[in-house]
Amino acid sequence: MAAKKKGCFSRLLKLFFVLLIVLAVLLVSLFFLATGAPVSYPAPKFDGRSKGLMASAITRLARSLVDKEGRVVETAELHLTQNEVQALLDAMMRDDGEDAPETVPYALVWDDAKIRFFYSQPSDAMLPPFSGKAINILIELTPYVDDGRLTINPGSGALGKVPIPRFALNKLARWIEKDMMKRERIRTTLSAFKSIEPGENGTLVLMFDPRDVNTVVRILKSAGEDPRKASDEEDDGEEDDENVGRGDEDADEDADENSDEIEDENEERIEKIEE
Repeated sequence: MAAKKKGCFSRLLKLFFVLLIVLAVLLVSLFFLATGAPVSYPAPKFDGRSKGLMASAITRLARSLVDKEGRVVETAELHLTQNEVQALLDAMMRDDGEDAPETVPYALVWDDAKIRFFYSQPSDAMLPPFSGKAINILIELTPYVDDGRLTINPGSGALGKVPIPRFALNKLARWIEKDMMKRERIRTTLSAFKSIEPGENGTLVLMFDPRDVNTVVRILKSAGEDPRKASDEEDDGEEDDENVGRGDEDADEDADENSDEIEDENEERIEKIEE
């Protein structure tokens, strides 16, 4: 009887060690699938091209304030192109300080009417074969604003090659919403709009009360201005105001040229990131 019990215990012990080995193999495999080489992304810098893009957007904004009969509309509607939205995102991420880094571990790309968020965080594992690895994250997010309130709908997401479960994506989206709404600058910006939602062909549709036009103009202008040139701010503002009044053709031509260049760069950036 004692020998039978000993044999049963031995089999259970062997089964436990087999399961432990299988679990360890699965964890190691999952780690390798979820990680990769560390990635650094170029930090967004002011290069002057966004000024032409924003000048064109402001010109269209002025035209959206009145209907065909010349009457002020109840709700103005402005469609930002994909490159204009990217310029706004770059302005949000831009660090123009003297000690600003050349590269950052994240990137925000507006593509196909959604934000693609890339993030690479090196792991702390120092033992081979885990050294030199990083957690690489890709999450697709679709933003909406209704009466100044931000809502983010998550799309797909992955840790390396491991898909992120839907419940985790939803929790992450809610956390991002709360974190962004805690920021006074973001709350003030979003409060200027009745709604913001993705449009066709990668556009972003901004709807606002014409009485808030000055706030909207400031938001657009800030994305096209170099904050390091504070002394030129007043002159630039007067020039852009003239563009709003007469629809500056030069600004539109510059915006078209900039749009083509930025679109090509964005496509190359997405291809490199996905590799």
